[in-house]
Amino acid sequence: MLGERDIVTRRMVLSGKSVSELRESNDDENKYTRVEVVTALIWKCALEAEAAVESAGGGCEYASMMWHPVNIRRRMVPPLPENAIGNLWQPAVSPLVEIERSKAIEVKDLAQVVRETIRKIDGDYLRKLEGEDNELGFNEMLKSLSEVVFLVAEKGIPCYSFSSWLRFGFYETQFGWGKPTWVCTLGVPTRNVALLLPTKCGDGGVEAWVTLNHLHMAHFEKNPYLLQFASFDP
Repeated sequence: MLGERDIVTRRMVLSGKSVSELRESNDDENKYTRVEVVTALIWKCALEAEAAVESAGGGCEYASMMWHPVNIRRRMVPPLPENAIGNLWQPAVSPLVEIERSKAIEVKDLAQVVRETIRKIDGDYLRKLEGEDNELGFNEMLKSLSEVVFLVAEKGIPCYSFSSWLRFGFYETQFGWGKPTWVCTLGVPTRNVALLLPTKCGDGGVEAWVTLNHLHMAHFEKNPYLLQFASFDP
């Protein structure tokens, strides 16, 4: 799905105030983090956009999955220092999420899925990958990824991929010519991917770069609920 011609990337921004309002409006005593609620918001609206375009295909349920890379430095036992070098992450893949089309897609429900999926990458899980029986852990991980590939490639189930760079400290980076004015990404656009970056003002806001099929994006960027919290290309 790299280099597809029918995809569009849009930049959207949620201010710190909007993120707080999003968290408060979806607070069912679980105190969801900004990563959890912003991921859930984008997932919800992308799924609704896809459903609007593909509605002629029928079906009584929305079906999708979510994928998030997880920094494992703090999750290892004992934890590694934050400046440890290397690709120290593991993929967190949600189970297949099915929602009846007659029901509204709730941000808080998807936020709970995001939370449970990411929290599966814990010390016990990582010990399976690094201990004497690490083959069992790797087999478990590969089985999970194989199931995703099957559902996406063979069943056409969308898998929305997210990556949070919110704590990377880009705006504090100093290479000798001053701190960055603006940080963005120039990666190869890939369908159903969202990259979460911090806003420069440091108020807890989120800048999201979202790539979708161009037909889906036409619905996504006009979603009334999304526009309560986010603005495009401000």
